[in-house]
Amino acid sequence: MSTVLRRTSNSVAPKVPLAESMRLFFRLRPAAFATILTVVMLAINIAVQPHFGPVQQLAAFAPIALAAMATAAAVIGGGIDLSISAQMTFASILLVGYLTPAGLGGYIAIPILLVVGAVLGTLNGLLAVVLRLPPIVASLASMFILAGINLRLAPTPVILFDGWVLNLASQVWFIPGALLTIGVPLALWSFFVRTAFGRNLYAIGGNDATAFSAGVNVGLIRVASYAIGGVIAAVGGIALTALVSSADASTSSSYVIGAITAIALGGIVITGGRGGLLGAVAGAAVIFLVQNMLTLFNVSQVWLNLVFGALLLFAVITGSIIAAPRKENNS
Repeated sequence: MSTVLRRTSNSVAPKVPLAESMRLFFRLRPAAFATILTVVMLAINIAVQPHFGPVQQLAAFAPIALAAMATAAAVIGGGIDLSISAQMTFASILLVGYLTPAGLGGYIAIPILLVVGAVLGTLNGLLAVVLRLPPIVASLASMFILAGINLRLAPTPVILFDGWVLNLASQVWFIPGALLTIGVPLALWSFFVRTAFGRNLYAIGGNDATAFSAGVNVGLIRVASYAIGGVIAAVGGIALTALVSSADASTSSSYVIGAITAIALGGIVITGGRGGLLGAVAGAAVIFLVQNMLTLFNVSQVWLNLVFGALLLFAVITGSIIAAPRKENNS
C-alpha cells in the first residue's frame, strides 16, 4: 500500500512543449493572434504619429472592418461571398444618388438599405445553394455584375453635401460614429451565435453532411448567412459614404482582398465552422494599421496588394498549423 502511494505521489504530469501550448492557446482563442498583432501595430502607429486622432482613424477603419465582418458571415457557414465590396458600393450609390434626391435620405434610408442588402446576399446564397454553383464562382460573377451596375448608376462620383450619414465620420452625440456602425452588427452577431441558428451555422460550416443527417436545414441556414452578410455590407456602404462624403463606383472591388486577408488573420477558417466576427474586426485592424504604416513611410500603393498577399499567405499557413490535429507521442 505504501509503495503504491509513493509511486502516485512521485508521479509528475508530462510537460507540454511550449510550441504545443501556444498552438493550443491560439486554437481555443481564434481571435487572439490578430488581437496581439493589432496591439503591437497600434502601439507603433501611435509612437510614430503624435497626432493619431482616434475618431478619424475609427471612421477610416469602419469600411474595411464591416467588409471583413460581412465576408465572415458567409465563410463561417461554409460559403464565401466575394461581392461584399460591390454590395457596399451599391448601397452607397443607392443612398447618395437615388434615395437622397428622392427625399428618402433621412433615417428611413436605413431599413431600405438593409432590406436591399439582405436581398442581394440572399440572391448570392441561392446561386450557391439552389443552383449548386461553387460559392467562389457565384459570388465572383455577382461581383462583376454589381460592379457593372454600379458604374452604370454612377459613372462619375456623386457628392453628398449634407445629412445624418456624414455625422458617422465624427461623433453622434458623444459616441464616435464608427463605433455604432461596427458595434451594432457585432452586438447582434453575439446574440445570434447563442441561438439555435448560430449553433446550426457553425455545425454546417464544420461538416454540412453531419449537420444534414442531424436534421439541420443546411440550405436555409447557409442562405441566411449570405443574407446577414448582405445586411452588414449595407451598413458598410453607409460607413463608406460617411468616410468619403460621396458614392464612387470605383470602390466596387476595393475591399475584396483586404476582407479575405482580414478574416484569415482573425482566425476564421476559410472552409468554415470556426471563428467569429470579433476575429474579423481584429484582422481588419491589422490590415488597416499596416496600410497606415505604408502610407506614413511613403510606400507606393502599388506594393499594397503584395503586402496583402503576403499577409494572406502567412495567415493561411499559420491557421493550418494551429488547426492541425495534435500528434500523440506513443513512446
